[in-house]
Amino acid sequence: MVTSVTVAGTEEFRRLAVQLKQAGRGELRRELARAMREAAAPVVQDAQERVRSLPVVGVGGGASGRAARAAHALGRRRRFTDRAKMRAHERAGLRTTIARAVRAQVSTSGASARVRIQVNKNALPPDQRTLPDHLNTGKWRHPVFGDRDVWVTQVAPPAWFDDAMQSGGPRVRQEAFDVVERFLDRLE
Repeated sequence: MVTSVTVAGTEEFRRLAVQLKQAGRGELRRELARAMREAAAPVVQDAQERVRSLPVVGVGGGASGRAARAAHALGRRRRFTDRAKMRAHERAGLRTTIARAVRAQVSTSGASARVRIQVNKNALPPDQRTLPDHLNTGKWRHPVFGDRDVWVTQVAPPAWFDDAMQSGGPRVRQEAFDVVERFLDRLE
């Protein structure tokens, strides 16, 4: 599964990054990076909206995910305070956590100038780092709250990330070219 899409291969972008570095124009490099992130922002938002709106269904069913997570979190406590109950019910679910991890990364070094839209797996809890891939393929199995005797299969419409990148990728690429052209004009 593709967990990142990179706008690369533009010799102009590489040349601009080298010129900015050689000229010691750190403020322009930061401005270029900001402009590139802004160009990628609509696609990042599209991917975030797609993953948040995925209907994920458990085969073999049970309680809703939020209710089950809350019950599991509260099950380990001896006393249930109102604050503990509220925090257990407000915890973010899988799709919200993954949506927060979708980011645009810009590199303006001379060796590799690029814009990359990816799911930053380091922003996810360690036990959820493979889940963006599984969500994109549309089906995965896992033990229920770590109980290896009880497993459930989850299904979702596939390709939430791939579809967002394919529909928005050409627009980001064109906007990246436009940003580079504007900055090259400023340097000359």
